[in-house]
Amino acid sequence: MADQQSTLVKEKTVCPFKEKCYRKNPIHFSEMSHSHLERLIEDQLYSDIILPSQLGFECPDRSALLEQLKVLQIVMRKEGRGKVHKIAGETSVDKATVSSKYSTSPKKGMESEDMQTKIEKNRQSAIEKRKSKQQENESNKKLKVESDPSLPTTSKFSQAESRESKDKSDNLVIDSFVAADKREVRFKLRDRTLARMASSGIKLKLAEPGDFAIKFALSAPYHYFFNKVEDSKVTHDQQFTVSFPELLDIGLGEIVKSLHINFMVEIGWLCLQYLLAAQPANMTIFYHEIVDPQSHLPANIKAFKVPVPTAYSSHHTKISVLKYVDGGIRVIVSTANIYSDDWKNRTQGVWVSPHLPKLPDEASSEEGESPTKFKKSFQKYLASYKHTDLNEWISIIKRADFSSVNVFFVASVPGSHKDDNFNSWGLQRISSIFSDHLILPPDASDWGMIAQASSIGSLGSSIDGWLSTDLISSMAKGKSSRINRNPSFQFVYPSSRNYASSFDCADGSCCLPYSETVHLKQQWLNRYLYVWKSDEIGRTRAIPHSKTYVRISPDQSKAAWFILTSANLSKAAWGSAAKKTRSQYIMNYEAGVVFLPQFVINESTFPLKQTSENCSILRLPYDLPLQKYKDSDEPFAH
Repeated sequence: MADQQSTLVKEKTVCPFKEKCYRKNPIHFSEMSHSHLERLIEDQLYSDIILPSQLGFECPDRSALLEQLKVLQIVMRKEGRGKVHKIAGETSVDKATVSSKYSTSPKKGMESEDMQTKIEKNRQSAIEKRKSKQQENESNKKLKVESDPSLPTTSKFSQAESRESKDKSDNLVIDSFVAADKREVRFKLRDRTLARMASSGIKLKLAEPGDFAIKFALSAPYHYFFNKVEDSKVTHDQQFTVSFPELLDIGLGEIVKSLHINFMVEIGWLCLQYLLAAQPANMTIFYHEIVDPQSHLPANIKAFKVPVPTAYSSHHTKISVLKYVDGGIRVIVSTANIYSDDWKNRTQGVWVSPHLPKLPDEASSEEGESPTKFKKSFQKYLASYKHTDLNEWISIIKRADFSSVNVFFVASVPGSHKDDNFNSWGLQRISSIFSDHLILPPDASDWGMIAQASSIGSLGSSIDGWLSTDLISSMAKGKSSRINRNPSFQFVYPSSRNYASSFDCADGSCCLPYSETVHLKQQWLNRYLYVWKSDEIGRTRAIPHSKTYVRISPDQSKAAWFILTSANLSKAAWGSAAKKTRSQYIMNYEAGVVFLPQFVINESTFPLKQTSENCSILRLPYDLPLQKYKDSDEPFAH
């Protein structure tokens, strides 16, 4: 059995730190072997981990070791170690697992029989849970719509092999849902699919089609949501929570076609969301990476990989545009990739525009602009791609009425920007917006800045480098502001302890790509780090993939501005300026929205606390006051 298992697990490089390795990243464990850790849990992969009194190596912190082993346990399960096998209808487990750890015969140094019984029960419970989850996943993968003569023969799900890996032949789902022409047929198809999913044991809690229109109306004036977190039930019924099918909700309009511009896209999962919303999946996709590559796409789906200038650049934008049967559109700007992991158990932010009606035929395309010039900025961003398949969408946007939009559009485009384009992108765009429109409070010098992101770039040898001279100083600007010093800076980023207790860790997934090598060169950042804590909205265990920036009052009751964006804390995302030549260099595509109180609520500041029944608060993704890292804490890195 052991020999069979060893052939299924790819050969790994021995971790150079060996017994001194303290890392807790699943990516690290999937690439490096740690024999001293693996032998501790190889016989307890599906039970609570119990450490022996003698480890066989030096360990200054057994609690930290236990956290490390929990992550490794998940990785080893995914690799098929100690795998449960089903033979002739009976469940059997690796004999070594049973005999060495769970034997009931008394042995010196072994737990008591009562303890062993308890462990065995827990182990069997874990196995049953895992089997149930595996069956659920397999049912989801193999889902096919029952044949129905009333449905188009092209409306189906198909399964194909992934070609992402040369070494594995794992079957991955590629669902290509070709939309039915008639609305009633789509609803029938949706109902039949949900029935089949339910009969397969897949439980989905979906909002009824049409219900989101009410929730959206109540979200005014911010129209800012968090995603639903699957394993945090308290988030499911929150008024400010949205699922992907709700974004496509028929109550907001019947969709004719869609544009999705994103970093990572899982086409099969995306098509399923359209099916669950009973909307046609006629779409154009611009992406950096496809999660489920396919040999071919149906005729109503076009996908284009966006070229980037360097190996360190990325197309990181997350935007969708929906066109409705009445000719109107809706723009969605979020922090989430379009694939299942990002919408399952992570914290994401989503801004959804009001319905933007089509301008009258006699109106000029210059009409229908918002007070924030969102329309012009958005057109300029789409034009930067220089792609013919975006020309139609640019024309659609030109003919839309954006007058109800109350936020600014801010984006990054790769390249060196100067002259007329110097203030068009990245930090210089933020600086320009704030300098032209932001009225700071009289005591603004006491108002601090909080940044929150899911990754960190190379920031230099101290806070006095790019972080202060570019990012903080750009975000410190204000109209007629005479304040010369930067605000205080705090950065919310998950610690290793945060990750160890997260849903992502339990699933063996990760969305925090911060490099440990980079962090070792900028440990000064630790002085500005604050843990991820979101108890108030039920998202502490949902690792944040959101990126937010805000300036708040000393008593933390008000905000001067708020930014929701795809841009992490990095030069690549925001750009770095050469003041002498008045130019700015950016590596990534990014997009976000800027909320200024004068435009959103016609006040000088945003309320962060409910002061009256009619008070409409700006909701931050984390709890206030922030909790500083302990001396023993480190940012999660790999």
